[in-house]
Amino acid sequence: MWWWLGAGVAVLVLSGEGFAAEQVDGDFGKDIQLAPFVVKGSPLSVSIHARTKTDRRYAEKFADEVVEIAYETLGNSTGKGLVIVGAKGEPHPILVIRKFLEMSRAGQLDPSLTVSIRELDSLLQKLQGKVKIDEDPAHPSGITFEMILPALPLPLEGVASKLYQLAWAEGFDDARIEQKLKTLTRADLGRDELTRYDWVFYLPPYGATKVVFKEVLNKAMAAQKMGLFKRAAIRSAVFVLGPAVKKGIEGMRKGILFMTILRAESRYDEGDIDALVGVYVRELMPDLKPGSGDEHRRALAAIEKQKIANAEYAKDPFVKPARLTTFDPAAYAAFEGEYTSHPPETTHWFKRAGESFQWNYKKAPPRVFYPAGDRLLVSENGTMTIRFLVDANGAVAGVEERWVRRRQTIPRNTGTQPSAVAAAK
Repeated sequence: MWWWLGAGVAVLVLSGEGFAAEQVDGDFGKDIQLAPFVVKGSPLSVSIHARTKTDRRYAEKFADEVVEIAYETLGNSTGKGLVIVGAKGEPHPILVIRKFLEMSRAGQLDPSLTVSIRELDSLLQKLQGKVKIDEDPAHPSGITFEMILPALPLPLEGVASKLYQLAWAEGFDDARIEQKLKTLTRADLGRDELTRYDWVFYLPPYGATKVVFKEVLNKAMAAQKMGLFKRAAIRSAVFVLGPAVKKGIEGMRKGILFMTILRAESRYDEGDIDALVGVYVRELMPDLKPGSGDEHRRALAAIEKQKIANAEYAKDPFVKPARLTTFDPAAYAAFEGEYTSHPPETTHWFKRAGESFQWNYKKAPPRVFYPAGDRLLVSENGTMTIRFLVDANGAVAGVEERWVRRRQTIPRNTGTQPSAVAAAK
């Protein structure tokens, strides 16, 4: 996704117009050209499918920068990748996927496509879960997933890639696509022109982010019922902060390509990949502070730090413990009381609630826990544990909270609690 200058960064190696045409069969392949470059002496390349020079230059820069980071993260090949830049006026691939799923629910598709239907439904749910947008109609922002969709990239994996090619072949015409889907069979999905690539990534056309940004701004101001002068003031502020906001959106888009490459070329599990993408994207976000350092260097440093954290997690992963079938609630009375992550304020407290227990945080709804050991309790849904810590004298020192890939220790509020607990084991 990027290129960089200086020692140890990518240097574009271009010839002629800067791209070498790839020989790919079919009408789709005529717009694919190769963008070669070098990272630390190693030749790499990204294939770009674009219909305009502006889109091609944008995709070249976008892809080269991310591929460099991915290469240094993996320490070896980033695979053979293809970035497809959408053209203005063409529907987003998600719309074709939704049409496929709608027709499946209406019983209009071949029964042999059941596995593909499940795959696509899972893809959309995961994507919408990662791109968290408040879609409550009562929310004052009025911003929805649909509003940002035109600027949202998409990994074209498996069936998603094949459906995009189908839509392309039918000229993105809704009626023709629907007719083609009605006759589609599992065998048809087995024919894939893009199997030569290890990963395929859809990138909205150049300028899509600007259009979405403008629509979101107008929607937000309309939802707030702003007057003329307030709107003018907001637009002035946006003029100043706009580049930072757009940088944030671009960082998110780069993170999705980084994720796509890691999923295709690494042996990391989904949790490791999510953690690596998370720290990478955080370094791309605008902090509005001068002198924050080289973004490329900071991103690689954050990724290396997270790789170490991932390795430590692998030594002691979160495992959902089983609840005890029988236990004496009185045995946990010693742990009841107040805990604090910001002394002297009480931020957490533990108490009995009938045959279960509650672990409370400030004004958040109480969380129900059940005993899973002498000092270990597990949440009702099994996604979190709390383990009470005691010192050499048997005094309750605090609580270790654990989730998948995350943990923290909350000390006991010693100002309000007894100094020792004889019942602690």
